[in-house]
Amino acid sequence: MTNSGDPGSVARRYVEAIGEQDWQTVSDCWRPGAIDVFVGVADLRAPGEVVAFFRDVHAAVPDLTVEILSVTAQDERAVVHWRMHGRFDGTAPLVGLAPNGRHLDLLGTDVFVVREGLIESNTAIVNGLELARQLAVLPPQHSIAERVLFGLANSIAPLGKAIRTRNRSGR
Repeated sequence: MTNSGDPGSVARRYVEAIGEQDWQTVSDCWRPGAIDVFVGVADLRAPGEVVAFFRDVHAAVPDLTVEILSVTAQDERAVVHWRMHGRFDGTAPLVGLAPNGRHLDLLGTDVFVVREGLIESNTAIVNGLELARQLAVLPPQHSIAERVLFGLANSIAPLGKAIRTRNRSGR
């Protein structure tokens, strides 16, 4: 039997509460003032900003489901590997984008530090490139559109390098 305050249990309870939209439990899992880092997205102060963020995620993806794939814990750390999916057809933007009806299926990993039964910090990692593809910001992987886009980026790369070299030499 695991202790409800051990890092793995706290992390599992927190991620499950996000899926269940149990905002009180989400809030209760955090030490007030702790930081939740969503790599490449936001640094949020717990618990208020964290709860507001996930309320907005659920408003953007109303049928969002959260599945815990694994929880690994050692000492004061817990790592939760999860999958979230649903249709982006709600009433709120997601990472600044208006709902477009696209289906999202994301894998992510959260790395928690838990002390005395409360989350002290979290680093949430999601594949931003895949998220951009699923939100239709970038073309599908290996598509003609992706090859064209990457080709354009690669064609101007030598120009950027030449400009940087020129600026460094002081000319």
